[in-house]
Amino acid sequence: MKELALKVNRLSKKYGKVEAVKDMTFSIAPKTISAFLGENGAGKTTTLKLILGFLKRDSGEIELPAERIGYVPEHPVFFPWLRGKEILIYTLMLYGIAEERQNALIQSYSEKIGFDAELLSRKVQTYSLGNQKKFSYLQSLIISPEFLIVDEPFSSLDPLSIKKVRDLFLELKDSDRTLFLSSHIISEIEKICDDFIIIKKGRIAFQANLPRAKEDLFLIQVEKECVDKGKIAALTPFLKETDSFFEFLLDKSHLQPFEEVFREREKTFRRREVDLEKIFLFFT
Repeated sequence: MKELALKVNRLSKKYGKVEAVKDMTFSIAPKTISAFLGENGAGKTTTLKLILGFLKRDSGEIELPAERIGYVPEHPVFFPWLRGKEILIYTLMLYGIAEERQNALIQSYSEKIGFDAELLSRKVQTYSLGNQKKFSYLQSLIISPEFLIVDEPFSSLDPLSIKKVRDLFLELKDSDRTLFLSSHIISEIEKICDDFIIIKKGRIAFQANLPRAKEDLFLIQVEKECVDKGKIAALTPFLKETDSFFEFLLDKSHLQPFEEVFREREKTFRRREVDLEKIFLFFT
């Protein structure tokens, strides 16, 4: 079996009586871009910090075999008395990167993310929020991480910078890196992710490969009086109901038999193809 880039098994974390992460199990394949999606307070950042070892887990196992891991937080924080160049040089020295390579790495990644290298002579606390985010990318990327974790990758960035970062993610994947991105901007994530994981209240709600999900799944809405709930539940575990409707995700292998039943009864229902936003909204 091919080694996984990340394996999380039955991970849990409580804050007092609040279960921030509950029995969470998932894995990430190498050389892919995986998205971690959920509402505010769903447990995304807590999970990332558990994976990175910033928080102590209550139970569960984490396997992250990469030797060099990069992390870009949603709100990066730096020593206020240090200039940008000093932080980068200390980082490169810490990772044992040869002095003759340091300036080239800094220059190369500054260009890739659209960061003005002239800012490196200033203290990072004087940067705008957008430039602080770019600098956090720069600090993580110059160490050439095998596995990159980014919390809210597009926050504080302008549209041009978002495109540069998005293109950089694809370039990193093409160079055999693995990326794990936690984000609320579904439209941007959908352009680049291979797999996605949706969490709700600290639990995994759904996980899938995005291209396969878009090809194999349909979102069905039908009036409750037209169909027995038990028959739907036998076809799919992903079922919601309102006062008037059943709404559910249905695999295409079950679609034809379902439609035939409705044609025979002269009933109508609404069928829609899915995208990442529709799947996300269904679960949240």
